[in-house]
Amino acid sequence: MVLKMPKSLQTFPKGAIKNAQINQRFPAIGITEFRIDVHTLGNMLICFDAEKEISFVASGEKHLLPQRICSGGTFLFEGSNLGSYWKQGQNQKIFIEVHVPLETNVQAKFTAGVLVLDGGRGSINVEGTFGEVAGITESNNVQIKLSTGDVSMNELRGDADIRLTGGSATLGWTELTGRERIDVHCGTGGIDILLPAIETTVLDQGFLPRAKRITTHTGSEISGVIGIGTFDIKHWQ
Repeated sequence: MVLKMPKSLQTFPKGAIKNAQINQRFPAIGITEFRIDVHTLGNMLICFDAEKEISFVASGEKHLLPQRICSGGTFLFEGSNLGSYWKQGQNQKIFIEVHVPLETNVQAKFTAGVLVLDGGRGSINVEGTFGEVAGITESNNVQIKLSTGDVSMNELRGDADIRLTGGSATLGWTELTGRERIDVHCGTGGIDILLPAIETTVLDQGFLPRAKRITTHTGSEISGVIGIGTFDIKHWQ
């Protein structure tokens, strides 16, 4: 049985943006990092398949779209649009699709938004106040911190540290390789872990907060702590 793609990736397919207000391209050579610093992010899909050219396509209301997009060693996307949001409101959703090289590191900071990852091997560091982070990545270094929101990731490898003050985290694997070192903390809400049908050891540690540690004979370790809420571990049949 194959894991379903995260919902955000199903509802935001590649190439779906119509009537783009921004459609820019930059040379991909020398780009090692994609840095995002914006208040209202909207819905952003990052695809890690660019070879010669980075593409940036966006649709939405002009006063909420990025104010600065530039390229050097770092591909930069900035926007201080919270004031514009409060003054002029929002009647149309923001959609952004970006294509960057496979090994690009991502540094993202936003007040509100949805960030969807499709591939990539570079490090991922996301910090948000309200929102969602979803998708699939081959990164060996993932750090996600949200005050309130949801994280839905498949096939995490290497080290991952996910922290939510409130919300939910759903993590799934079709295979555990032994390289996984996953740590997820949620203050209030829920944690769901979906594992392949292999033998695992689950150590239940405490009630409030509730903590669990999952290990495999190959060396994978998945640890989670939930303050108030549910913590479920499920296996593919």
